[in-house]
Amino acid sequence: MSKPVVIVTGGTGGLGMALAKEYIREGYHVVITSRDHTKLKRIQREWNRPPMLHIYKLDLSDNEAVRAFSAWIKIRFGRCDILINNAGSALFKPFLDHSLEEIHQTIESNLLGTLYMTRAFLPMMLAQSEARIVNIASLAGRVASAKTAVYAATKAAVIRFSESLRHELAATHISVTCALPGPIDTPFLMYADNTGTYKQKVSGYLLSPEKTAKAIMKATKQKRFEVALPKRLHLLSLIYPLLPDFIMKRVAPLLNRK
Repeated sequence: MSKPVVIVTGGTGGLGMALAKEYIREGYHVVITSRDHTKLKRIQREWNRPPMLHIYKLDLSDNEAVRAFSAWIKIRFGRCDILINNAGSALFKPFLDHSLEEIHQTIESNLLGTLYMTRAFLPMMLAQSEARIVNIASLAGRVASAKTAVYAATKAAVIRFSESLRHELAATHISVTCALPGPIDTPFLMYADNTGTYKQKVSGYLLSPEKTAKAIMKATKQKRFEVALPKRLHLLSLIYPLLPDFIMKRVAPLLNRK
């Protein structure tokens, strides 16, 4: 199969869907995964883009299922040119209000799924002439705020994992890109906070999934390690760790708008 293959986890909505559409426009075979088979089939019907769009029901918390998916990709396509670890979840609420099940689900979706997918696909990608890994983290992984304890912890872990993996693969033909977007205007925000309060408070700097997808694609093509947006939040994330404590206390109310 001559056309390159892109895998997008969590590709049935939001940023994942925007990425899938952009890569299809570029002429890639795109495989989107989700736990929701009904959504996958609906998208397959609505997009009407055979043979470029492919669907696969996958639970990223199940390592054996991830390994089986990797084997299926190997048989079906023989390659994975770009692996986009996009699937994720969040609940913006006080830490003590999280149930243990919610904590486990967030860790599985945001972190373990990324580790499982990368571990399953890396051998195949190393055997190719070129490949790219894209991990979707968040600016919350660099600057945490109130009510994001679990989510921010998992995204910080994704950033550090990406950094380490980049160093490990520096002498290979595989590039690693880590995306750190701010809040994106998708249904994800209402899932994270179904009161709508968070979305209302960050409405002034919401990103569109399409703009974010294009920025990530550009960074991936250029083999840049990091892409972060919007610019003003990215700048804040860079200077925040350098601020003295008394200034941090003044900045804190801006970060706790959830």
